Amino acid sequence: MQKVKLKFPEHFLWGTASSAYQTEGNNINADWWAWENSEKRKNFVKNRRPNPEQYISGEATDFFSRFEEDFSIARHLNHNAIRFGLEWSRIEPEEGRFDQSAINIYEKMLQSAKANGLQIFLTLHHFTLPLWLAKKGGFSKKENIIYFLRYSEMVARRFSDYVDFWLTFNEPEVYATHSYLLGIFPPQNKSFIKALRVVNNIITAHNLTAPQVKAQTGKPVSVAFHLSDLQPSGPLGGLVRSLSHYLANEYILRRTVKTCDFIGINYYEHFHIGVFGKRITSRTGHEFTDLNWSIHPEGLERVLLNLKKYNKPIYITENGLADEQDLKREKFIKDHLFFIHRAIKQGVDVRGYLYWSLTDNFEWQHGFWPRFGLVEIDRENSLKRKVRYSALKYAEICKENLLEYEIK
Repeated sequence: MQKVKLKFPEHFLWGTASSAYQTEGNNINADWWAWENSEKRKNFVKNRRPNPEQYISGEATDFFSRFEEDFSIARHLNHNAIRFGLEWSRIEPEEGRFDQSAINIYEKMLQSAKANGLQIFLTLHHFTLPLWLAKKGGFSKKENIIYFLRYSEMVARRFSDYVDFWLTFNEPEVYATHSYLLGIFPPQNKSFIKALRVVNNIITAHNLTAPQVKAQTGKPVSVAFHLSDLQPSGPLGGLVRSLSHYLANEYILRRTVKTCDFIGINYYEHFHIGVFGKRITSRTGHEFTDLNWSIHPEGLERVLLNLKKYNKPIYITENGLADEQDLKREKFIKDHLFFIHRAIKQGVDVRGYLYWSLTDNFEWQHGFWPRFGLVEIDRENSLKRKVRYSALKYAEICKENLLEYEIK
């Protein structure tokens, strides 16, 4: 074993990421809320673990009321950056009516984050839609893009003094696939044509929105892309992998990168791609998260090296694991940081790392049982926050801007 000290670039950003809907709770004007409480959703989770109630977001982590507590925790953990989002359905609960009370709370939220010394990555769309827009077809209809532009223009104008980095969309690849192909997210509309239409409309929406937000605020704008490490497996694996890589990792990126000032990466897993494009989770030599996702930090280095050709700054806007017992999280973070550092040494301009997530939260179709947080949420005790051991070890890295790592 060799122990090394790996210094990260000066002004590197350290922190966490979250989304509005997964943490705020009690959002009756969102399409997800309506779906969670529908018979369709209840049938979807009927036989899932541990019980159906775990799949209703309810009060979530009550971040909408307790953001000051959470930002204070982040500051005490030596974070200098944070990513969170705006919930469009709170800001515009009815078509054309902007709720000033919700907007004022978001402004206080942004002010609190700045007061705690955090640079802010703010996400405009993170999977959910206002219910009124969902009823109009959401992003499956090109004519609805105008509503996103109107919403984005308003919040950019109002919050320009606080936000350091803007993210128009979170994981459009996942949103389109889960909502319109696999039927995991609302509206559970399984249609390849609609999924492709949603992807292309989001590409258009970003390419129209990004210059508008940049002109209004003078701050960098991008997308949080969901990028996976795909490796070939078996006969014709290389050919099939190349096609799969293009569709999964490159299709949206290539069509939006010119209007991105940086590239945001959400990285969680890698797959081996076999004949007919089948994705196979590697079962060799890997540990697994509580969600049975393989842990493969080496893949992040490959993803980063593939992005070097775009010559853009890069921020890891999500990377984390479900680990209720907090047995693997410290190693998970350190291993991924090691391979990020390797990519930096090879000339990739990585400028920040945001772990998912600061607290446990509502993990979409999985409900509350997967625990991603550096901070535990005690759902049986008034949502009490409890800092996990791994959070303290990550705090040491953040404070020193340095990773102490043992190489085998």
